[in-house]
Amino acid sequence: MFASASLIYSDKQLVCKNVLVDTGSAGTVFSIDKLLEIGMKPEPEDVIRELRGVGGTEFVFVKKIDTLKLGDFKITDFEIEIGAMDYGMEIDGIIGLDFLLKVKAKIDLEQMELY
Repeated sequence: MFASASLIYSDKQLVCKNVLVDTGSAGTVFSIDKLLEIGMKPEPEDVIRELRGVGGTEFVFVKKIDTLKLGDFKITDFEIEIGAMDYGMEIDGIIGLDFLLKVKAKIDLEQMELY
């Protein structure tokens, strides 16, 4: 299911309109190309992680953002991963289980809704 999400980092807000809600993804990851719009870039102190999935391996860096909002769900001081996300389709980010579990989201697959 695709949704729109917004995040705040260093008092700058960004709306990402093409975000995949993915229960098969352990973490939440956003596209570096999208986050550069608000000046978020890798810094020497950032943690680097290696993600492995069906599409292969990808290196990402980790940042703590002020707020992440998806519909009625909102979380503060949340860690996201940032990477190239070169998956062969337009995608701004992936909301993973880390976010969904923290906000205690329930998914209605018939209606394609989170509540």
